[in-house]
Amino acid sequence: MSMKEKENRFEDGEEIVELEDENGNTVTAVHVATLSYKGEWYACFAVEPEEVDEEADEDESEIAIFRIEGDGENETLEVVEDDALLDEVFAEYCHQYNDFEDAEEAMALEPDEEN
Repeated sequence: MSMKEKENRFEDGEEIVELEDENGNTVTAVHVATLSYKGEWYACFAVEPEEVDEEADEDESEIAIFRIEGDGENETLEVVEDDALLDEVFAEYCHQYNDFEDAEEAMALEPDEEN
């Protein structure tokens, strides 16, 4: 299954993306990361759980990960069907996210330099 970006917009500093599948179904998500893993590019989105499962807990977002295929106008987001690969890419996303958060925290703790 593949998805295409239907619409992008920015709200409160977040990139909101409407994704459309082959059947015309639309899911609204927040783009949280694009990362490279083992020579492939992946896009990570925070999706409201009710977008993917009507019985899901409404208080938590889920991370949806797609492999980016093609480029430019021909770019599609392919569902990653290999569970082991999906776990690896998610672990890489978490690793990069934690590195980013640690860097942000370190920057906040550093004293301002005065010349």
